[in-house]
Amino acid sequence: MIRPILRRTLYFARKFLMPHIKLFLLAVITGLVVAGASGLGIPLMVKFIFPVVFYKPGNELPEMFAYVPWLRDLQLAHPSTVLLMACAAMPLIFLIRGAAIWLNGIVVTILSMSISADLRIQLFSKVMSLPLAFLEKRKKGDVLSRILSDTGAVLSVLTSVANDLFKQPITCLTATCTFFYMMFSEGEAWLLLLDLLLIGLAAWPIIHFGKRISRKALLASTDYGRLNAVLQQNLEAIREVRAYAMEERQICEFNSVAESLCRNSLKMIKYQRAVIPFMEIVTSIALAVLLVHGRQSNMSLSGFLALATVLFFLFDSMKKAGNTFNRLNGAQGPLQRVEEILQQPNEMPELEHPMELPARVRGDIEFRSVNFEYEEDKPVLHNINVHIPAGQVVGLVGSSGAGKTTFASLIPRFYEVTSGALMIDGVDVRNVSIRDLRDQIALVGQQALLFSGTIRENIALGKPDATEEQIRAAADAAAVTPFLSTQPRGIDTNLGEGGNGLSGGQRQRVAIARAFVKDAPILILDEATASLDAESEHDIQHELETLSQGRTTLIVAHRFSTLRHAQRLLLFDHGRIIADGPHELLYATSPLYKELYDRQGIDETV
Repeated sequence: MIRPILRRTLYFARKFLMPHIKLFLLAVITGLVVAGASGLGIPLMVKFIFPVVFYKPGNELPEMFAYVPWLRDLQLAHPSTVLLMACAAMPLIFLIRGAAIWLNGIVVTILSMSISADLRIQLFSKVMSLPLAFLEKRKKGDVLSRILSDTGAVLSVLTSVANDLFKQPITCLTATCTFFYMMFSEGEAWLLLLDLLLIGLAAWPIIHFGKRISRKALLASTDYGRLNAVLQQNLEAIREVRAYAMEERQICEFNSVAESLCRNSLKMIKYQRAVIPFMEIVTSIALAVLLVHGRQSNMSLSGFLALATVLFFLFDSMKKAGNTFNRLNGAQGPLQRVEEILQQPNEMPELEHPMELPARVRGDIEFRSVNFEYEEDKPVLHNINVHIPAGQVVGLVGSSGAGKTTFASLIPRFYEVTSGALMIDGVDVRNVSIRDLRDQIALVGQQALLFSGTIRENIALGKPDATEEQIRAAADAAAVTPFLSTQPRGIDTNLGEGGNGLSGGQRQRVAIARAFVKDAPILILDEATASLDAESEHDIQHELETLSQGRTTLIVAHRFSTLRHAQRLLLFDHGRIIADGPHELLYATSPLYKELYDRQGIDETV
C-alpha cells in the first residue's frame, strides 16, 4: 500500500515539485523552525525556564544555573534581572514559532497552488495532444472531471496537507529526540521502552486504514466522473430526453451514481476519522503512565510538565501526521486518474527531426495499401489503394458506417493508419509534423462548431494573423456579410457557447468563411450540409463550390445533391472502395450506387 503511494508521490514530485524547488526549500526551512520551537523549544522552556521563574531564595537552585554559572551569579546579585530575562525568553520562543508558522503557511499555500496550476495545465495540454481514438473511448464528462474535479481535489488536499506535510514529521522527530534525552538523563529506560511501544501502537491505525482510504478514494473519484458524464449527457440531449419521456429513467441513473458516490465518500471519511479517537486514547494512556510514575518516583513538577509537554507534542504531531497521511491516501484516487492521462503513451509520436513541407503543398494525395482499425482485430478500412491528383474534387459515398469519414480523417492524421502509407505530394504524412500537415488542410464539418467570441474571431481561427481585408473577403465569399447587418455589432458581435445567436445556416457560413481565410490547398467537407434543411443547403452549395475551386477537395456526403460538382466519386462498402469514377459510370455499373442514388428521390437522408 505504501509502495504505490511512494511511487506516485515521487513521480508527481519529480514532475511538478522540481520547478518550484526554491519555494519547497523555504517551506522545509520554516517547517524546521516551527518543529524546533514546538518539539524542542517549548518542552525545554518548561523544564529549564519555569523553575527559574518560580525560584525562591533558600530553595534548591534550578537546573539551568548548573549549566549557566554566570546566570547563577547574576541571580545572587540581581534576581529581578534574571526573572525578567526568564520571562522574556517565553514570548521570544512563541514569537519565533508564530512567525515561522505564518511564513510556512504562506509559502506552502503558494507552492501547492502553483503545483496544482501546473498540473491542470499539463493535463489539459496532454489531452489536447492525445489521438482522437483515446478521447472517443471515454465519456467527455469523465475527462472533464479529471481535468477540473480531480485536479481540484488534489489542490484541496495539497493546500490542507501542506501546512502539516513538513512540520509534523519534523516536530515528531524533534519531540522524540527530546523525549529520549530526558528519559536517559532521568535514568528511566523502562519508561522509555513502554512509551516506544505506545508510539508504535499509535502508528498502527495510520497504516491499517490507509489502504482502505486509498481504495475508497479511487471509487469515489470514479463515481464523480460517472456523475459528471451522466449530467453532461443529459444537458446536451435535453430535447431527446423530454421527447422520449426519459426523465424518470435518467433521474434513476443519476440517483444510482450519486448514492454510490455518497456511500464511498462516507466510508473514506469514516476510516479517516477513526484515527483521531484512537490516537487520543493512546495519548491519554501515555500521560497516565507518566503521571503515575512521576508521583511514585517523586518527580519534580517541572520535570513532569516537561515530559508531559514533549509527550503531548510527540503524539499530537503523530496524530496530525496520521491525518496528513490519510488525506494523502484520500488523494490517491484523483491522483491515479490524473496520472493515467499524464502517462498515457502517444500512439502518434512526432519524429524528432520531421521533414519540412513547403509553405503550400500541391495537394496530391495517395493511399498505398492502407488498412485501419480502431480496435485490434476490428478492421474499418481494408487495403485502400487510391490516388487523388492535386486540385481534384472527389465525393465519398456509401451507406452509413462504410468508412467514408474514417478515410477522410486519416488525411489530417486524426488517426494513424494501421498499415500501409498515406502520402501527400509523395511524402508519408508520418514523416512530417502534425502541425505542418494540418496547416495544409481546411475542414468544414457537419456541426459548425463556433467558439465563444466575436464573429470576426471565429472567421480568423484558421489564420490568426489574417488581415482585415482577408477576413472581409472571406465573409463576402461565404455569404456571411448579408446577415451581419442583423447582428447588434456586425462582425464584432459576441457569440454565445457553440455560436448561440446564429441560425444553423449562418453558423455554417461562418465555418465556411473560416476555411476561406485559411486558404489551405486541401479541403475536407464532412457532411457539411447534412444538418441543414434543403433550402439552406441549396443556398450554401454555391459557397462550397466556390471554396472547392483550385483545391484538392474531399466531400463526405449522404445527400447526392451535395456532390453535383464532384469530378469523381469513390463508393465505399464495408471499409472497401468498390467503385471509382464519375457519376455516369458508377450509376451504369454499380448496383449499390444506383440503389443509393435512386433512393434519394424518396428519402433525402440516405
